[in-house]
Amino acid sequence: MVTINKTYKLLLLISIAFLTSAITYSQTRTQPEASQELQEAAKEQVEYWENELSLTAKQSLLMEHKIIEFVFKKDNVIQSNLDKKEKSRQLLELKELENRDMRDILTKPQFDRYLMLQEQKIQQQNTDN
Repeated sequence: MVTINKTYKLLLLISIAFLTSAITYSQTRTQPEASQELQEAAKEQVEYWENELSLTAKQSLLMEHKIIEFVFKKDNVIQSNLDKKEKSRQLLELKELENRDMRDILTKPQFDRYLMLQEQKIQQQNTDN
């Protein structure tokens, strides 16, 4: 009975490990390779947030991956044949998703400051235009 239980646990553990690696592999295969230019732009953004939010090394890495992921998603919307209203709606939806993902990466005080600085950037852009 003990051997069967150990065998069952081992088989379950191997199955979970296999499924996790298969999911991870499929996600990385569906996203195109980030160009050097995109990686540099993402690093610049992360450096800005590192200075403003005092990010840890882990937070910086996670944020960089998220920035690259959402740049691809936003670019797909922009390049699509949707009308302007639908593009705007989808871009706004992506920004909300990105903010939710950032909330999972950042602490509460960091996230609050992140939102405040984003709002300031938007206001600055609106006054420049």
